[in-house]
Amino acid sequence: MNIDQFIQTYNGKTVDVDKAYGGQCWDLWSRYAQDVAGVPQSATHTSNGYAGSVYTGTWNKQPALRAKFDRLPASATPRKGDVAFWGNAPATPHTHVAIVLADQGGSLLCLTQNPGATHQGSITKNGLLGYLRPKTVAGTSQSNGIAGAWRVNVAKLNVRAQPSTGAQIVAQYSAGQTVNLDGWTTRADGYDWGRYIGASSGKHRYIALGPAGTTSYLTR
Repeated sequence: MNIDQFIQTYNGKTVDVDKAYGGQCWDLWSRYAQDVAGVPQSATHTSNGYAGSVYTGTWNKQPALRAKFDRLPASATPRKGDVAFWGNAPATPHTHVAIVLADQGGSLLCLTQNPGATHQGSITKNGLLGYLRPKTVAGTSQSNGIAGAWRVNVAKLNVRAQPSTGAQIVAQYSAGQTVNLDGWTTRADGYDWGRYIGASSGKHRYIALGPAGTTSYLTR
């Protein structure tokens, strides 16, 4: 199972791997590690009952986990499919773990659980411990030759604050205008997405390249 299939399978559902305490953030992490990276459940458990200890303790102790995930510091540039871990912080009481969908600068767009069933949401980077990055995840391309200038070839192309059809529209391109993409891509809501940094905002801005598997909205 790849990251997009995982999202489609579990978004909106309560994941309870260990059948204890209902759907916790740890359950979603464990399900992800098993389904996407092939890690046995026994190698996904916490060291002290808190999710953050997977990053600080379990990774060191479990060869099966180290074989499938690299451990990266909080200063690393996150990618779609990374697993983010938080320690004690005002915004994340105790600890938390979630699956990264996109970097939003000071926050992360994540697939997350608790509070509530599995859903997509933004979580501050405050209290971030770091990331576990799958060594191999199918269907997550971070740079596949799209960097550079592209000409818009549809009448109107919305620019959004996140790579999602439900995200805020912050600008719009017209046919014939040029956009310079940085090479990052992801797939969400049936579309492939690219991004650039807005000249006035200094923030990442996202545009749909076309229906999944295409760049039909743009031309070199």
